[in-house]
Amino acid sequence: MNKYKLIALFGQSGAGKDTIQNWMVSHITDAHKLISYTTRPPRDNEIDNKDYHFISIETFNHMRLNNLFLETSYFNNWYYGTSIESLKEGQINIGVFNVEGVRNIINNFDNIHIYPLQIWADDKVRLIRSLTREKNPNCLEICRRFIADNKDFSNLNFQYLMYDNSDFNNDYTKLDIPSIIHYFGQN
Repeated sequence: MNKYKLIALFGQSGAGKDTIQNWMVSHITDAHKLISYTTRPPRDNEIDNKDYHFISIETFNHMRLNNLFLETSYFNNWYYGTSIESLKEGQINIGVFNVEGVRNIINNFDNIHIYPLQIWADDKVRLIRSLTREKNPNCLEICRRFIADNKDFSNLNFQYLMYDNSDFNNDYTKLDIPSIIHYFGQN
């Protein structure tokens, strides 16, 4: 059985996971962007089927009950998940996940060759990014995410690599793409 190849990006709120996902998809040959599903409404500038698949709670529950997700999560009264069908064979799938999602894929999917990559940024950088992401940011939600991240990232009991994304210059050339490709056995 062929294994799916997956770069699983994860990190605290405001670390730059989505930005790095988009950069990697544009710089890795045969990369495929995984787009998550969510029941939350779009944020400013988010586009359906590009940033997320925005779906109803009923549709999400139908997909979950039919085991169509790699992983799901629930926070702040919204559901999130990544569809199994969105994986492409023969390509490097690149997705953004929370810690529990990465752990679930590692523990439950033997047919996925996973490369967990934590995107890290210092708190000040994350806060500035979170405050400037939207025209009218929800400061209480930003604080809630920072507090939740402290708990979620206190016990990472799986192997992963880390990329420091604290630089505001967006110099992603420091990402060692050749090593990542080599990890999957490609030249």
